[in-house]
Amino acid sequence: MKTTLKATALAFLILGCHQLYADIEVDAKLIEASPDISVTTDLAALSQVKGVDLLSAPRVAMKPGTKAKIEVAREFAIEGQKPIPVGIELEITADHTPEGISFNATYKLTEFEGFINYGVDNPERKKHPVFQTITVPFQGIAQDSKSFLIEVGSKNDKSKKRYIHLTIKNV
Repeated sequence: MKTTLKATALAFLILGCHQLYADIEVDAKLIEASPDISVTTDLAALSQVKGVDLLSAPRVAMKPGTKAKIEVAREFAIEGQKPIPVGIELEITADHTPEGISFNATYKLTEFEGFINYGVDNPERKKHPVFQTITVPFQGIAQDSKSFLIEVGSKNDKSKKRYIHLTIKNV
C-alpha cells in the first residue's frame, strides 16, 4: 500500500515538472486572400479556394515565460543607416495556466510608403523613404492546438487581405 502511494505521488511530481518545463510551439502562417473571400481557420478548406495564398509559415518553439519573435519581412537598406524591416513582426510570450496557454503578443506591420524629396529646389539632395508602422498588442488564452485568425490589413494594398493564422500548442 505504501509503495503504491509513493509511486502515485512520484508520478504526479514527474507530470507536474514536465508541465512546468514543457515547450510551447507557436505556428504563425501568413495568409493572403482576395477581399471577397471569407477566410476561416480551416487550412485544408482554404488550400482548395482560388484566391487564397499561403505566403509564409514560420514556427518557433519556446520555453514558458520567454519571449519569441517571428519576423516575415525584408530589409529596406538605406545607405549609411541601419536597415529597416518591412513586413510583419510578431513578438509573443506564452505560459501555461489551468485554462490553457495564456499569451501576450504584439504584431507590428511596417510598410514602405514611398519617397519624399526634401530638395525640390536642390536636385543634389537625396530622396528620403517614408514608412508607416502599425503596432497592435493583443492577449488571450489559447486552448492547446486551437487556431485563430488575426487580420493584418494594409493601408497601401486594398486588393488583398492579410491574416496571421496563429496556433499555440504544447510540444
